[in-house]
Amino acid sequence: MNKQGKQPEGYCSADKYLTLISTKWTSHIVWLVSQNHEMRFGQIQKQLALVSSKVLSERLKLLKEEGFVWRRQEETVPVTVYYGLTPKGEELAEVVEIIVRKSDDWKKQ
Repeated sequence: MNKQGKQPEGYCSADKYLTLISTKWTSHIVWLVSQNHEMRFGQIQKQLALVSSKVLSERLKLLKEEGFVWRRQEETVPVTVYYGLTPKGEELAEVVEIIVRKSDDWKKQ
């Protein structure tokens, strides 16, 4: 993007989303949350044992900023935070599922 916030000439808008879902852990997070409706941060981290808290926080923040994930915070001690997929996130989960299925098919060939 240039300084005026516009896409450069010839820019493919799909590149933004292909980069997003190919960023390490992003598609895993989308798939996992889609399987569970909503999840607490700790639940996500436990399921994705190799991801650090910092990276998980960054990915969830990015997904939220892009409108794929919602975040709900309960004022408990300690604070309880839930994440779930927005309708846009559910669509992304469908795309991830297609990629997973095709990857499995291609692996068998």
